Amino acid sequence: MKKVLLYYPKICGVEDNRDLYVGIPLSVMTLAAQFDSKKYELKIIDGRITENIEDDIVEWIDNELLMVGISAITSYQIKDGIFFAEFIRNYSTNTKLVWGGWHPSLMPYETIVHPMVDIVIKGQGERAIVELADAISLNKEISHIPNLVIKESNGDVYETPTRFYADLNHYKSIVNSFSYVDVNRYIYKIWGNQRVIGYESSRGCPWHCRYCSISSVYNRKWNAMLPPKMIADIDYLYKEYSIDAIHFFDNNFFVDAVRVKHFCNLLIENKINVKWDGTCNVIQFLGFTDEYMKLLKRSGFYRVIIGIESGDEEVLNKIGKLHTNDQVLEVVKKCKRYNIQASFSFMVGFPWNPEQDFLNTINIINKIKVIDNSVEIMFFIFTPYCGTNMYQTALEYGMRFPQSLEEWSSYTYDKANTPWLTEKLRRKIKRYVSFFDTDEMSDKLGLFTNNRNE
Repeated sequence: MKKVLLYYPKICGVEDNRDLYVGIPLSVMTLAAQFDSKKYELKIIDGRITENIEDDIVEWIDNELLMVGISAITSYQIKDGIFFAEFIRNYSTNTKLVWGGWHPSLMPYETIVHPMVDIVIKGQGERAIVELADAISLNKEISHIPNLVIKESNGDVYETPTRFYADLNHYKSIVNSFSYVDVNRYIYKIWGNQRVIGYESSRGCPWHCRYCSISSVYNRKWNAMLPPKMIADIDYLYKEYSIDAIHFFDNNFFVDAVRVKHFCNLLIENKINVKWDGTCNVIQFLGFTDEYMKLLKRSGFYRVIIGIESGDEEVLNKIGKLHTNDQVLEVVKKCKRYNIQASFSFMVGFPWNPEQDFLNTINIINKIKVIDNSVEIMFFIFTPYCGTNMYQTALEYGMRFPQSLEEWSSYTYDKANTPWLTEKLRRKIKRYVSFFDTDEMSDKLGLFTNNRNE
């Protein structure tokens, strides 16, 4: 039987000894779920938790191994992904090394030139990776498969046509891949709950934040599961794994308020006693009526995650955030009124008058804390990325970006030194990052370092 191996790389090196919230590796598990287990033997390796990886798979590598899929964000995951690809190549010269995830999707041509990359899948890969495996197994041409960047044996690179992403409801459920991992390893006691697991019900976001790559990868489109499909999966998790809370990894969970209302009603009707959180934005949240908020609460909604970003309204306008500081404070009051835990993220260090931006942001945080001291604050340094609308702005302000895949592996918010920040201001910002325990909080949320911008 033909084999496919999917690898989720380590997110940090051995020098980083923090205890991390190791969220379920959705990016590779959603891919694995699409394969026909009667045609392919699948294996998932999570580099974050697997010890002695080489010993674990060396006997599994043979001529039947068609491809290795590697998913990476801009971080140490790139370096570990390269290391793993080199290990595979030492044992098998014919196995295709296929990269996907945020970084390869944003920078496909910078990725494909690396000798440990044969093919890049851009954006959603559920359909493309199965078509690719089928073609390789039959020794057929792959140029007809959309959303690929391919490197030929002579080094020439070409791109296949772009295809819009398929409806998530057309894909097989992620629970089809649970047999490939130890699911209990990804269940945590956290945020006041005993058994929390991550889940994704939608992708993309229609908003146009200039620092964020979500709009770049998904072209401001939003794609979501229908509530019955969500409920089927959550009911399975509830009954099979005794889950008491779901952490939604959606880029923006509340885009469709009617969908969420249907979801809430189904949770109540099916007596699925789980709590849940979700991402939203200021304007969306303020638009929720009292009746809607009461329904959310009855269904188990207990926590909202919102990107506030800056306390400087000039900066907010320039980065495409449409809310005001007064509206942020209204969100805090609303969360307190309904006993909803608010989790707010901020970024400082944008190129326009960063000292003023920093002071105004600290000021709004202080006002938030006066209203409700329990609000979770995550505090980041702005880090520009290729593929976002802030890329050209960063170049204009003197930013110099990495030029190789290896260099990008060290490009994170705590290491990328933007030239417009003075050393004095950088030290101030880092003190606040430490004060708010941002590293620890972002790990809990699965927002590993630079993924705030990606």
